[in-house]
Amino acid sequence: MMEARLARAEAMLDLIALEARYARAWDSGGNGWADVFTGDGVFEIAAVGDRPPLKVEGRDQLSAFCREFTAKFTGVHVPGLPLLDIDGDEASGHLHFQFVAIGRIAANHTMSRTACGRYDVRYRKTETGWRIVHRLEKAFSSARSEFFDF
Repeated sequence: MMEARLARAEAMLDLIALEARYARAWDSGGNGWADVFTGDGVFEIAAVGDRPPLKVEGRDQLSAFCREFTAKFTGVHVPGLPLLDIDGDEASGHLHFQFVAIGRIAANHTMSRTACGRYDVRYRKTETGWRIVHRLEKAFSSARSEFFDF
């Protein structure tokens, strides 16, 4: 009984640390962001308003997606604590987030963006630790401000 409780507590702490690594990797320019996913991991953004859905699969696509975004925008994720359901080497989680970013779109065009929403996540324990199998982002709100030099 004690071993099972300890294993669950360790898994919870490992998954919380994984979520922290996810945010830090993206916010630091994408270094290692794709590595928090399994090799065939998926990052998906749900359609909201007039924005179409987006699906990025596999580490190569994940790396490219993150590099392209962080080449234009610098930002910070403010994640909430995940609500986790752990079942052996598989787990699922639900957490809220806020993301604030600013970027230079062109020489005379700067944009700031904020988004709030939730992530629904499936995790798997691998030989190298817990990784994200599938992450679905659904925005609740989004705002942007644009500034033009004159």
